[in-house]
Amino acid sequence: MKKILVKNLKGGEILAKDVYTVEFHVLMTKGTILKKEYIDKLPLLKIEFVYIEESEEPEEPKKEYEFYMIAKEMVGKVKFALEHHIYKNNKELENICTMTEDLIESILLEKEIGSYMIEMKEEKNDMIIHSLHVCSFATMLAFRLGMDKAVVMDIAKGGLLHDIGLRYLTVPYENCDIYKLSAQEQSEYRRHTTNGYLSLGKEKWLTERAKEIVLMHHEYENGSGYPMRLISERIPEAVKVISICDVFDEMISGIGFCHRKVQEAIEFLKYNSGRLFYKEYADVFLSMIVHYPIGAVVRLSNGDMGRVIRQNPKFNERPVVELLYNAEGQKYNKKKIIDLCKTLNVFIEYEEDSIE
Repeated sequence: MKKILVKNLKGGEILAKDVYTVEFHVLMTKGTILKKEYIDKLPLLKIEFVYIEESEEPEEPKKEYEFYMIAKEMVGKVKFALEHHIYKNNKELENICTMTEDLIESILLEKEIGSYMIEMKEEKNDMIIHSLHVCSFATMLAFRLGMDKAVVMDIAKGGLLHDIGLRYLTVPYENCDIYKLSAQEQSEYRRHTTNGYLSLGKEKWLTERAKEIVLMHHEYENGSGYPMRLISERIPEAVKVISICDVFDEMISGIGFCHRKVQEAIEFLKYNSGRLFYKEYADVFLSMIVHYPIGAVVRLSNGDMGRVIRQNPKFNERPVVELLYNAEGQKYNKKKIIDLCKTLNVFIEYEEDSIE
């Protein structure tokens, strides 16, 4: 079987897997011959791709990583499952965890997995998008670290569910620094780890390792975390992976922090590599982060202003920039490109908020 974007379906294809709605209802069963009227309805139901039986026609070139295609499809289903979750009523959570298994299987087929990069937009996100980010980032990091498939599976599922306990809080936690809350409010916020663990504790479809992620994802190397103040030797490897990805995205998304810029989150990880976070894993994660996303407007050390148009994967602080204005503020009339990996005496000083 193969995966194909709905927009590329021609009609007559045979489904190789059931197609589900956002609410996990079976829309079409395996073996269905796709007619045009069926295909036209799929985008309206936010279904972007399906699995079809292999034909002898050559497979179309992939325009997106399978990883990102599945992660994108998961958004609606994860949102539905988490928003409708009731304490210890976890059937829909089991369903979205089953989807993460498809995510892992797809990644295993990717030749490019070793070169995956994390490119963040500076925008506020809710707990659901944050959970998807942590699941994605931690999965990529675990693969980069060469962890076993079973461990990666648990990291993906634990990452997806790590903040389920936030559903039971009454204290604010979006776009606010938790340490500025009252002692009582901070105590309630910190209970989200144990609340989440207790809601999943008896579920047999989730391994103990994945449950440990839910319970311990705020434990830190130096013993300053919670709920048990564990030191490095007692923190499971899977938890160490999640804690790095969790704090990074918390700062940018504004979950437990006031919204921060990507550069601030990067500097926080650099400073705390070996303090709060396991140094080997933190350093690998930092090497995966794109410092200046495509489209970012940056000021160069020579005074020029430009826009990032391409990344250099092995040098994430030195992208390719199209110059827009010179140091005197005059607009470049002809297209001028500078590759910062080839022009070593020029570097990015900071990212501009906008072009004035």
